[in-house]
Amino acid sequence: MTAINVLTPGFTSSNGTAFLFPLVVHRNALRSASLDVKFVERAATGITDCDVLAIDSKEFRNDWSTRKSQTLDLLSSFADSGTKIVWFDTTDGTGTLQAQVLPIVDRYLKSLLLSDSSRYTERIYGGRVHSDFYNRTAGVVDDEDAIDDTITQEETEKLGVSWNAGLADYSTFGPKWIGLYRRTRIRRLLRYPKPLRDTISERSNDLSARFGATYSKATVRYQREKIRELLVAQLDTSKLNRRGYMKELKQSKVVLSPFGWGEITLKDFEVFLTGGALLKPSMDHMQTWPNLYESNVTYMPHEWDLSNLQESIDWAIENEFQRSEIAAEGQRRYAEHTSGPHAAEIFTDHFNLMINDILSSPLAPASEPSAESVSSQ
Repeated sequence: MTAINVLTPGFTSSNGTAFLFPLVVHRNALRSASLDVKFVERAATGITDCDVLAIDSKEFRNDWSTRKSQTLDLLSSFADSGTKIVWFDTTDGTGTLQAQVLPIVDRYLKSLLLSDSSRYTERIYGGRVHSDFYNRTAGVVDDEDAIDDTITQEETEKLGVSWNAGLADYSTFGPKWIGLYRRTRIRRLLRYPKPLRDTISERSNDLSARFGATYSKATVRYQREKIRELLVAQLDTSKLNRRGYMKELKQSKVVLSPFGWGEITLKDFEVFLTGGALLKPSMDHMQTWPNLYESNVTYMPHEWDLSNLQESIDWAIENEFQRSEIAAEGQRRYAEHTSGPHAAEIFTDHFNLMINDILSSPLAPASEPSAESVSSQ
């Protein structure tokens, strides 16, 4: 039995919830594969009495600004124990990394990773590739730029993909079930919903594009603000209450899902569940697991500069057969990894491969990291 301790603050954020959700739901399957996963707290004794210590980055999200040196010392003490240390970056985007933990940990796993890992050795404005894009192409500037430590080419070898935020419950009442679990720890409250509507049902609404645009950073707001300007005469983009929003998704042929803090947004998974065709800025620059973002196969891409946005919307609405095929494959692939009959086996195999790779890698060399600032996106 391989012992994996997961240091985590628990279900305290949407990304953190999606990271932990499959570990709870598939606990029995993991144990059957000789993977003993336990959640631990920072104050627990024997925290490194395990084969692998998996650290949810949210555990230290509030410590970098006030306890940087102590945090790095604590991580170094974990590494000195001889246990394999894995940092699970549960921030939103591909963006920059929490670079100063890389010399300490054995693996650094993100839910979504730039396909070209050499980009992490260079400056990325705002800590997000879309922030960098709009800064370079449209001159958008943030009031305060994100801390952006680069890494070495050698350190990119520690990078890998974990699993993305899709592995949680995004049904109409999913957030309520998760909230109840947070308070009660009753495992049966966590479950994967089956698709809420098939992709071939008649839909009365051509396009849905409900989203907020109140992000504190101008480079993150920019894409959404420009989309609103382009669509202002075409439809209402203001947000709805959850029931009204999910009802609209079930009736929509095409759903536009812009980037937010990261490229993946929770709307993507709500669209897969409700059977519309997902239209997003191109995701070809990144890798993730499950691979739910295959251009013109599981979703329809448009250019980041929005130059073909209207053309993409019109094509999607007019070409019913192709649109339906894309929607169906997106929903099929999403269900396969969540509510499908083999979902537990698929996740367990992925997790097992990840753990075996970690255990077979050499330990990270001892290091004395400096206490410079760390990106806590």
